[in-house]
Amino acid sequence: MKKHSSPETDDRCRGERRRAPGPRWVKWLSYGIAAGAFAYVLLNLRLSDLAQGISGMVWWPVVLAIFLQMAPRVIQAWRWGYLLRPARVRLRLLLHAIYVGTLLNGLLPLCPSDLVRGAIVARRTEAGAVRVVTSQALERVADGIVLVLVVWFALRGLKVPPVLDSALWGIGMTLAAGLCSGLVVMLAHRRLHRFVARKEPGGRLGVKVKDLCLQTLSSLKAVRLWTWPLSLSAGLMILTVQVVTLWLIVYAYHIELSLFGVAALFGIITIGTLIPNAPGKIGAWQFFCILGLGLFEVPAARAASFSMVAFAIWTVPSLLLGVVAMIISPVSWTDFRKKTPPGPRGVQPA
Repeated sequence: MKKHSSPETDDRCRGERRRAPGPRWVKWLSYGIAAGAFAYVLLNLRLSDLAQGISGMVWWPVVLAIFLQMAPRVIQAWRWGYLLRPARVRLRLLLHAIYVGTLLNGLLPLCPSDLVRGAIVARRTEAGAVRVVTSQALERVADGIVLVLVVWFALRGLKVPPVLDSALWGIGMTLAAGLCSGLVVMLAHRRLHRFVARKEPGGRLGVKVKDLCLQTLSSLKAVRLWTWPLSLSAGLMILTVQVVTLWLIVYAYHIELSLFGVAALFGIITIGTLIPNAPGKIGAWQFFCILGLGLFEVPAARAASFSMVAFAIWTVPSLLLGVVAMIISPVSWTDFRKKTPPGPRGVQPA
């Protein structure tokens, strides 16, 4: 017997079908960008240069770089736990969530690591989704400020494309606007809280918006002004370790670059991969690595072979640790596919 659906069900299904092309369109656009970037890399890649480069590598810096890669995530987990206070969250849980996010960042498009790690912490603690998202936003603002300042200083004296200058100014202005807005909300918290609390919205949507605003104000109230120096210091430590790690890989491949030069290279890769891209940032990572090395007059063929090797060293160990974290995770892969709470997108480690 044929089952007839209600008009409400039909309208809901039609609405879901209408909304579906949006994310799918963005996903395929990210794949297209990554494919074009990777094609550029392959056009400049010579297998003979790649084989020669691998055979001539110094391997002790590579081993040291692999072990050093864990340090930024430990610092990130410690800072995240501090920003989540007064909620007490174990460092082990935060580190576990970060590595699961790293794994899914390498398997899914559009860089969902912040969404994933935020979902794990929000589900397994009493911090609340709004508090988790607020702490992640503070992380990204601090990391972005440090990145822009370090890259601007490292690029001084180099002839950089105007697009890079525009990107730095755009990111800097966006971060400054976000920081000023956050400070204004923190200083005028009581007035804003009274203003929102007096409102009596109609309908479920209005009530939800009011509750969200009140929770956000409560989360910002928990942030103290002296947490900003701590967040910025932790961001500088994370960036320093990442630059040293990349410098070890550059040194192992016999490319002569100073530490400031590697900082500029790291900044170019990070800024270039901020756009939505394919899983693991494959294609875009190598593309901007070649462009960055081109500023230091490294031949394109040598830069292309280095980008392939460096990408493998940079990503594979973290993905393997992410696999271990995912195996012991109480949250399944299906849970992430079905529903993931919203979180901030911002400056992420390259």
